[in-house]
Amino acid sequence: MEENESIQTMFGRFQTIINELSFLGRTYHKFDHIEKLLRSLSRKWRPQVTALRASKDLEKLSLEELVGLLKVHEMELQ
Repeated sequence: MEENESIQTMFGRFQTIINELSFLGRTYHKFDHIEKLLRSLSRKWRPQVTALRASKDLEKLSLEELVGLLKVHEMELQ
């Protein structure tokens, strides 16, 4: 994630990469997508990532739900 990049922009780039990999025959479990997305967030997101890991069952969370939660937090920060 770029330093001043929004969650929406970062997610768009992430989706493009996932789609290109899928086109090439490389598919991953949705939990892997969630883990990769969380790891790609910048340092300022660490407290939120820690809270999400503690409070949510990430294996049951969809990628869209995760992005929604991150967008809400991003709006609260502004």
